[in-house]
Amino acid sequence: MEVCRADRGPSRHKKAMENKELRGELISKGVLGLAVGLMLMAAGIWAGRQLHIVWNIWPSTDGMVVRGSVQESLEVPYAKGGMPVHRYSPVVGFRYVVNGSSYTTEATSVYSADTYEKAAAQLARRYAPGSHHPIRYNPRNPGEILFGVIELGPLAFSFLLLIGGALLTAMGLNWLAMGIWKPIAVAPAEERGIPAAVLPFPDRAQPEPSAATLHCPACGRPVNATEDTCPNCLKSLRAA
Repeated sequence: MEVCRADRGPSRHKKAMENKELRGELISKGVLGLAVGLMLMAAGIWAGRQLHIVWNIWPSTDGMVVRGSVQESLEVPYAKGGMPVHRYSPVVGFRYVVNGSSYTTEATSVYSADTYEKAAAQLARRYAPGSHHPIRYNPRNPGEILFGVIELGPLAFSFLLLIGGALLTAMGLNWLAMGIWKPIAVAPAEERGIPAAVLPFPDRAQPEPSAATLHCPACGRPVNATEDTCPNCLKSLRAA
């Protein structure tokens, strides 16, 4: 029995193209994830560094309250379609001395309330005119000050940026590694061609069918390449 292999060239070419496209997609996702992750990490480090500078490096001095007011602000809701939330924060004016020069500067408290009355009560109770409080000022620009306690919101946001950036960077590196180094499975060698038996076809000028489309030359019924006789008409399928 003569055996040949059916041509699967187009199928192999298609699979190779699919593998190439998959590698390209993984590499593109990896580059994008790595770039965005590194930017988020940089933003988180920068925000955390700014907080560190303000609360650990800026000098501290005594400030006397000279005036106060309540500032209203709108907080954008996180949920889509939600209504803006009104918040109220005390604004305190301090008089202080830096390097022999006197400054009077207003700064907004980190405290905020959902009503004007609560913010006004906080202002009257803690920052009455004439009271003294420690403040921090920018040594390069003494007119820029902060007072109170460290803001937990910006601190938490900087940590979220850092953690999210690290996770996205790790995912990007993994995608890059998969796209560049990890082998992608291809069709096994035996699937690239199907054994076909040479049958006694009446017209030898026509190309022989593949094993997937073998038919009995007598009755035309589909047959298996491993069968010696047709199960329908019992005709011998082997070439002489």
